[in-house]
This record gives sequence, structure tokens and C-alpha cells, in this order.
Amino acid sequence: MKRFKEILCYVGGPADPSPGLESAADLAETNKAHLTLIDVLPESTEGPWLTVPGKPQLEEMLVTSRIQDLEEMAAPLRERDLQVTTVVTKGSPFVEISRRVVAEQNDLVIKTAQGLESRLGGLLGTTALHLMRKCPAPVWVVKPPSSERFGRVLAAVDPRPDRPGDDPLSLKILELASSLAEASDSELHVMHAWWLHSEAMLRGRRINLPPAEVDGLLREVRGAAEEALDKLLGHIDLSRVPHQVHIVKGQPYEVISGFASQSDVAVIGTMSRGGVDGLLIGNTAERILRRVDCSVLAVKPEGFRTPLQFEEAQVGAEA
Repeated sequence: MKRFKEILCYVGGPADPSPGLESAADLAETNKAHLTLIDVLPESTEGPWLTVPGKPQLEEMLVTSRIQDLEEMAAPLRERDLQVTTVVTKGSPFVEISRRVVAEQNDLVIKTAQGLESRLGGLLGTTALHLMRKCPAPVWVVKPPSSERFGRVLAAVDPRPDRPGDDPLSLKILELASSLAEASDSELHVMHAWWLHSEAMLRGRRINLPPAEVDGLLREVRGAAEEALDKLLGHIDLSRVPHQVHIVKGQPYEVISGFASQSDVAVIGTMSRGGVDGLLIGNTAERILRRVDCSVLAVKPEGFRTPLQFEEAQVGAEA
């Protein structure tokens, strides 16, 4: 079971942060992890702020007030013997959260979904998408309303047929998903989507490959996918977690989205196998993230480095 040590929970904005905060607290309690509550206030370097008398004093008052808010949230958690730190800083939320992750080596970031405010019109807002692209730690976006227990955790994996069993990103997805399932007494569903590239063209009138040959190719592709998935599963112990394994023919974004609609949280990878800094898996991941309406835990491969450049250390105010 994956053990988290440093959990960072973003409680920004006026909306009720309780779903993400509750999930963060439960996970911190289960893992005996240190929990940091962070909010990021906007910079006041332009616009009407320029002409406000006593601007530094007002900024300090805002920071102090927000720290008090976070301390009120932390108080009942400390009564549960959780180790909780509160931090308020200024700037762009995804930048400052990523900065904190790099400085403090947080191994998980949690925030509540606020997608109704996003231009995408889906569950995930722009801050969540920026974090999924650029934050070094796994990012868990919790859909409200949430509960202390999940019924179903989805692990969407894509094992490599050319190197079966040697896929660090898929192994990381499995590890995190099984940890969430075990901690919440939930059922784990491991899913892999496979398909034959250009099957429609092979069956089309221009190429018109005999049906038996196309069917043979389908059996070969499915067989390779099953072998790769079996070898991947052989690298992790799921004996303590009730689980089901699904290997489904279809485009990944369609299959994953369909399974996610029946899940409480979906654990997916957000990086291509090439590991290009700051990029999602092209259209596949973008389509998945725009479609899902469950909580999402987005995972990057080991060794990922944020494309953000931190020229100066932004010091946040701590209680």
C-alpha cells in the first residue's frame, strides 16, 4: 500500500472546501501523514489596488484573516491528532502550489473540483488542469459532494506490449489506486482499453482485407494486450483489495470515460510515454478530462519535472 507522508490540500476560493478537505484529512489519518492547508490570494500589483491608501496594511490584514480561516478548519483536525500546518501565500494558485510541492516534497495535492466556474464547462476548472499538467505531485480533484468512503476506484492503465511488466507509470497508477481502495474499503477496477489501429480502413472498400485476416489481427492485438496486462498485474500485490480486471476493445477516451461514469474516483496518467514536460497525452487525455464527472487522481511518471521556473522563493505566511 502506498503511504503518503506529505499531503497538500488547496482550500482556495469562497466555495465550501469540505469535500477535498475531508478526503485529505481521512487520507492523512490513514497514512499518519503531515497535512498542509494552503490558500493562494491574488497579487495586488495592478488595477484599483495601485491607488488604495495603506495597501500593504490591507494586504497584511487579508492574509491574516485568511490564516485565521484556515486555522479554524485545522482545529477539529488537530483534535483527531493530525499534524496540520496552514499556509497563505500570494500569486497564481497552480504556480504557488507547484512551488510549495517542489520546496516541501509533497507527495499528493488535493483540491475540490470547481469546474462550474471554468471556461470548459466541465467538472475540472482551469486551476485543476494547470496542476495536472505542471505540478510534480499526483493531483486529486475531489468532486462534491464526497463521502468518507468510495464504492468504486478505477485504475486506467496502458501497459506497453513492447515492454510488458516494465511500465513505471502504469505501476504507479495501480499503486495509488489500490492504496485509495484499501484505505476506503472500496472495490478496485483495473481497466485497459485496446484497439486495432485503422481497423475500419482495413475492412473498407479500398483495402478490403478478408474478414478472417482482420479477425486474426484482432486476436493478436488482444492477446498482446492481455499478456502485457497480466505481466503488469504480476508486479503488484492486490490480494488485500477486492478487485476486478477489465480489458475492453475501444478508443481509450471513450472506454475510460464510460467506466469513470460508474466510479467514484478515476486514477489516470496525464503524461505521454515520451514524458514531454508539461503536456497531457494529446487528444486522449484532454478528451478524458473534459468528459469525466467523477473525482480524478492524475498521475505523472517518476522523474517528471515541472516546466515552471521558480526564480525566487515565494515565502508564504504560516500560522
